[in-house]
Amino acid sequence: METQLIKGSTKLVGIIGNPVTHSISPIIHNHAFKKLNLPYVYIPLGVEEKNFSKVIDALHILNFAGANITIPYKTTAPAFCEVVSDLSELTGTVNTLYFKNGSLHGTTTDAEGFFNALAYMNHIIKDDNIVILGNGGTARTLSFALAMKKEYNSLTIMGRNSKRVENLCAEVNSKTSSSITHSTFESKKSIQIFQNCTLLINCTSVGMHPNVNNSPVPADVFHDNMTVFDAIYNPAETLLLKHAAQAGCQVQNGLYMLLFQGLASFEYWTGVSANKDLFDHNDLSLLVK
Repeated sequence: METQLIKGSTKLVGIIGNPVTHSISPIIHNHAFKKLNLPYVYIPLGVEEKNFSKVIDALHILNFAGANITIPYKTTAPAFCEVVSDLSELTGTVNTLYFKNGSLHGTTTDAEGFFNALAYMNHIIKDDNIVILGNGGTARTLSFALAMKKEYNSLTIMGRNSKRVENLCAEVNSKTSSSITHSTFESKKSIQIFQNCTLLINCTSVGMHPNVNNSPVPADVFHDNMTVFDAIYNPAETLLLKHAAQAGCQVQNGLYMLLFQGLASFEYWTGVSANKDLFDHNDLSLLVK
């Protein structure tokens, strides 16, 4: 994939998180900048929690055009924005920062990326029994986005910490007038929930480098009437996806969610619309193992 020439007039964009060493976002965005002949460069910004506010200050000082926010700061970032989108106000998450009229704005493009990725795999949400694993930033965003669509049969948030999933569930129901449910991995009712599940969405970091030998759920929860979407894209096949494929599930990793949410962020920074045709599927697949 191509990258562009960096000049004195080049504008800065980056990805803020911890860790970011696994991220292929710099490759994706720098390729798009090059193909569209735009004067931008995208860099990784690995940040410890104690330094997060300093990095946000640096975005102002160094005249960044904006940044992506990833694990674990999607729920931290809204407090540092001068303006947040209606969706971010609802979800309490931000994955995209951009400047407008000198003010730092925050929004989330994760939901757009997710729905476009599902469409790419030809999965239509209709009467699905959906299970979301996790209660972090991505889980929050997708829980709210799905609850607002109300196109499912059931929606359950499942995690390790019962209080956190209960609180998230209550917040989603309160803000969206929904009636979604919650559970923990250890709960006896989780067995029935998985048996009925037709769309499983992993929003945890379990299975991500360096913990590639772990899965958030055991192999026996999968069945061939289940579609499994893992927001993790590196590695390309997590243990969760491996077990799901072996059980006959339709599976997809987070690569195209990353691409589609990234292209939405791209437009906030540059004002230019980019599409997936800038990227060759084989080239993208080679970026992860």
